[in-house]
Amino acid sequence: MTATVAAALVIVLTSALGAWGRAAVTTTYSFFADLDVSRVPTDPDFVPVEVGLRFTSSRDGTLTAVRFLKAEGSGNTHPVSVWTAGRRLATATSTNETSSGWQEVRLPTPVTIKAGEVYVVSYHTTRYRVSENYFTAKASSGPLTTTSDAGVYAYGESSFPTETYRASNYWVDVVFAPAPVAPTTPPTTPTTTTPSVTSPPPTGAPTASPPVRPALNLPRVAWEGGPSYYASFPVANAAGWTNHNFFPIGVWYESVLTQHDVDLDRTAGLNTYVMLTSNSDLSLVRRNGMFAVVDTDVPGQGAETTAWWLNDEVDMWAGPGASAWTGNYPGEGQICVGGKLDCGFEVLRRLSAELPTGDGRMRYANFGKGVMFWETDSDSSRFVNGYTSLFSSDIYWYTDPNVCLSSSEGPSIGVTASTCRRAANYGLTMQRMRQVDGLDGKRQPIWAFVELGHPASEDSAPTITAPQIAGAVMNSLINEARGIIYFNHNFGGPCITQHVLRDACGAAVRPTVTELNKRIIGLAPVLNTQSYAWTFNRRLDTMLKEYAGSYYLFAMPGRTGGTGTQGLTLPPGLTANQAQVLFENRTVPISGGMITDNFASEHSYHIYKIIPTA
Repeated sequence: MTATVAAALVIVLTSALGAWGRAAVTTTYSFFADLDVSRVPTDPDFVPVEVGLRFTSSRDGTLTAVRFLKAEGSGNTHPVSVWTAGRRLATATSTNETSSGWQEVRLPTPVTIKAGEVYVVSYHTTRYRVSENYFTAKASSGPLTTTSDAGVYAYGESSFPTETYRASNYWVDVVFAPAPVAPTTPPTTPTTTTPSVTSPPPTGAPTASPPVRPALNLPRVAWEGGPSYYASFPVANAAGWTNHNFFPIGVWYESVLTQHDVDLDRTAGLNTYVMLTSNSDLSLVRRNGMFAVVDTDVPGQGAETTAWWLNDEVDMWAGPGASAWTGNYPGEGQICVGGKLDCGFEVLRRLSAELPTGDGRMRYANFGKGVMFWETDSDSSRFVNGYTSLFSSDIYWYTDPNVCLSSSEGPSIGVTASTCRRAANYGLTMQRMRQVDGLDGKRQPIWAFVELGHPASEDSAPTITAPQIAGAVMNSLINEARGIIYFNHNFGGPCITQHVLRDACGAAVRPTVTELNKRIIGLAPVLNTQSYAWTFNRRLDTMLKEYAGSYYLFAMPGRTGGTGTQGLTLPPGLTANQAQVLFENRTVPISGGMITDNFASEHSYHIYKIIPTA
């Protein structure tokens, strides 16, 4: 979508016409002052972020103020900054903000702008307004011009923003006064010049994911439809889960008691609570734009509750079968009336019947080793396909002390002790769940479970490391996970906690998890498209997607190998000279239709962005 729109030029005459020979005209320039921004959408993200605009000037001058287009619900004050080459030149904090719209923050001392230098103006916020695919052409206003990749951001505390995403405009602007040049001949009348720029106008509501171009003659990986799946559930639809920029990142069985709890979780990149303690305050979840998957016993349900929780690991504690259920849960006495573990189907039937009907919410359950290892395909399918519209499975390959050794667990499906502690086995869990899910000819989203510390009660069990967490999450995504759930509890090891991401003992993993979630959020439009089926290298786990004319190749070592130098053979029709390696600040050549790269360890991953040359 392109159109010619006027960049704003604000002219202030500081002298009368009769005094033209004694004083020059003072002119200030802004990029977006006169544009209609009423339909610019607010991003669903709530993570603290610095967003800004990168620009340069052809003339020396001074920058007197920073402007930004405020999103509702972003607070009452915002710090603004002026930067060059990573160095903060000036900062100021807004006062007397309106609830939304343009805010102008005067700098305490004007900043000198040198011609030809690159500068960034930015502000720090938790909510922001954004128009994607805006800077497909540079914007200009008088001597000012935006640079390539003009819209920039940096997650976390206020810092120099350098990341870019889909030519986005974050609606940060300047008030710039060029150094005066006295004219030799006075004009007969003062004029206002309105420079023009070819740029897309502000968008309306968030757009749907662009259609995948049938550029490659390849089959597609079966899927449930991504965000469009949630459109059939009115509550999820209204919550914005159909937005292609949204990807569920959850935490298991947390408590939300204070605003500080939510702030910590949002900063880590979480957006969904999968089960909450009964004393949690759902109004806090709702006010902060977070989401919940809970049972009906948690009071204060509202629009934040996008799905009902049925139960956890019924396949294990009640077993397959439709025998009568006593109503007891584990630790409360006999589970099934006959004394055998053969009433799991009846448990889910009764729990389903107790949920509200026709209220527009999904139904979610988590399964475990029963569906993964112990039960037949028929019984597993009945668990997975009979009661839920969304499910997950928790197998902790890095930390479970038994999964590598018990003949009825990992070894039963060919995972040996030497190949057990690998990120690729989290993808194996996804493969099994997808196989079972597809047995009824229909599809539903499957979310992956990844532990964050030491979930086993045995102190001798392994503790997952930060790189292993990243590898487990990425391999789950490569194997078509539609969401991520972090298990946030340590029951053993040196730090017993129910809040790994909040407590001090999570310091070793929190930065990696935060960065990982930032990457997932940035890649959401890519992840929310249907994958191509193609084998790049049998020793690697890979995924190929297309979005907005570029191809994205995710790759990492597989279950039994794939470390060291590996070649990835591109499919016919995908031609390019090089690939950008996302998040690594490098490119790799494509020679003879192949990418060659190194995978240092079993949990290493690379994401390649390939822009076709033809």
